[in-house]
Amino acid sequence: MKIKLLPLAVAALIATPAFAEPTLYGKANVAYQFADDGSDSVTELVSNASRIGVKGSEKLEGSNLEVIYQAEFQVDFADGDEGDSPFSQRNIFVGLKGDFGTVKAGKFDTPLKVSQNKIDLFNDLAGDIKHMVTVNDNRPGNVVQYSTPTASGFSGSFAIINSEDADVDNGLSGSVSYTQDALYVSLARDENVEAEDTNATRLVGQYSMGDIQLGALYEAYEAAGADSENGWLVSAKYKLDAWALKLQAGQSDINEAGGQTVSVGADRKLSKAAKLFFYYTAQESDAGTDDNFLGAGVEVKF
Repeated sequence: MKIKLLPLAVAALIATPAFAEPTLYGKANVAYQFADDGSDSVTELVSNASRIGVKGSEKLEGSNLEVIYQAEFQVDFADGDEGDSPFSQRNIFVGLKGDFGTVKAGKFDTPLKVSQNKIDLFNDLAGDIKHMVTVNDNRPGNVVQYSTPTASGFSGSFAIINSEDADVDNGLSGSVSYTQDALYVSLARDENVEAEDTNATRLVGQYSMGDIQLGALYEAYEAAGADSENGWLVSAKYKLDAWALKLQAGQSDINEAGGQTVSVGADRKLSKAAKLFFYYTAQESDAGTDDNFLGAGVEVKF
């Protein structure tokens, strides 16, 4: 019953006069994919983190402060509900923004996850770095975060992930980034976020030269009682008229020992908000993973 009322709740939020011009937004990303795990193969329709949300802000009278809010839900365009909820929470928060920076609370991506910027050219697809390169792209709940304003290209974020359990340590995630023209560099750190007694350090660099974008990521991960593991990823994108040609490769022991991933693809821009995309991803590891994915799809943002 609650699921059926969600669209009405969103509509009611938009219609509430207490908020100043909230924005309804979303993305539909659906692909037809051939998947082969080395022993079996299937064709499947997949919804790649399609979503719908509402966001906005409200100025506070007599000050330069504003309340900000966002409620975003993932929607499965391929399977529908099939007896389960067709919606799942993504980034949901309320906060306060001003000259001092931004404070927000809720459920949302950690600073370490956000630090990857746009170097993952196959984000949300089979080649997403979360499938082979890292286990640290987290979106926890019970988070309180402070983000600094940008000064001379530098900015930072620091988050506390409250365990709400006296026997479990809170998680900490932080990042410092530098952006100047075509250059982006970030250093991020997690403590007790993926699990208790774990830590992760991530270094990211991205540089654009005209129609070429280059990116690189290095990550080290350590869990109590286990050896430190590391992984890396490099990516390159070349814009050619309405096309974007993409190449990405990585190697990591963080997800699986000897993990390797390679993806190639192309995007064809149809309009400012729509594109066709094509991709091939191969993944393997010492643990026995031997996956291949070949797909094509469409993305529409609104």
